[in-house]
Amino acid sequence: MNERTESQERRDGLSVEPSVGRRRLSGRKLATVAGWITVVIVVWAGVRWMFFSPISVTTVQPHRGELRQEVFGTGTLEAKVVVGLSAKMIGKVSEVLVDQGDTVTNGQALARLEAKDFDDAVRAVEAALGQAQAELTKAQVDLKRDRDLVQENVIPKAEFDATETAHRVCEARVKNAEAQLGIARSRLADTQILSPVVGLVITRNLEVGSTVVPGAPIFRLVETNVLWVQAMIDEREAGKLNIGQSVRITFRAAPGQSFPGHLVRLTPEADRVTEEREINVTVERLPPHWFIGAKADVYIETARKMDVMQIAVGAIIRRGDQAGVFVISGGRAHWQPVSLGLMGRDTVEVVSGIESQSVVVANPYANKKPLADGDRVVPTRAKGRP
Repeated sequence: MNERTESQERRDGLSVEPSVGRRRLSGRKLATVAGWITVVIVVWAGVRWMFFSPISVTTVQPHRGELRQEVFGTGTLEAKVVVGLSAKMIGKVSEVLVDQGDTVTNGQALARLEAKDFDDAVRAVEAALGQAQAELTKAQVDLKRDRDLVQENVIPKAEFDATETAHRVCEARVKNAEAQLGIARSRLADTQILSPVVGLVITRNLEVGSTVVPGAPIFRLVETNVLWVQAMIDEREAGKLNIGQSVRITFRAAPGQSFPGHLVRLTPEADRVTEEREINVTVERLPPHWFIGAKADVYIETARKMDVMQIAVGAIIRRGDQAGVFVISGGRAHWQPVSLGLMGRDTVEVVSGIESQSVVVANPYANKKPLADGDRVVPTRAKGRP
């Protein structure tokens, strides 16, 4: 009886377990299908948001005003004349009279070397010159006397010739002593290091007690009469430049300020590596605390127009050779071809294609997805722009 019951239970179990398994399998399928449906909905929502929701854009409007075309370059403030000084002889420094940053005049003593030996040499040669001059004076008296005597046949011609020779020897001794005195005085003068220009001391490489040798740089001076900015410009812009063009200069050491100047020199050779050309720009008024080597940006004016329609450069989109802008109309962006004129640094002249009341996308590439013709947009006016 028990055996039949257990057998029956086993049969009953076999008949129940497959049904439970099928129900569990169906539950898993439903959960998987629901998960895929959720994924599809999320993806669809993302695609819809990405491709069909309006794009937020910043807008500007064309405005009228003055427009300047400028060529940009960057460089440093330099002096036209830079002088490096060195000693003409070996010597020990006895005095240093100026320091870096000092203003000096032409001929001003900057430093002195020990000069006692050279001063003594001058005195010795001066004494020798005095003796030679005295001998020459006596020889001149003897020559005059003997010339009279030989004419009167008082002395023979040979004696007169000897007196004349002695006179010539005395003249030669005086000339030699004068030359030696010039050399001695020149050597004495070389113990003083003098400024050859009116300018500014940039570097000083000596101290009292140090020994200097010929050729070793001890001072570097700049002439302050002509200070200019040496700048480099792209050689593709060089054709727009001419001597005398107006320039505005900004210095990094004087932010927010602009200084007037003029283009005064164009070098006849370009750098073959950087493909840039050097220019020199004078500065009419320097910053209060200027210094040599100060970084500067130069803007050379090459053209100017008054009261022209213009738009921000960043708004221009090119399709092949045709320039255009995205104009907003009816909540959508439409590409509109335009004709351009004078190109400024931040704005460009619009000759035709849009009106002053047109609402233009300021930067079509600002979003992750480039703006396309017909896209729905939500415009926002750019701050500080018309």
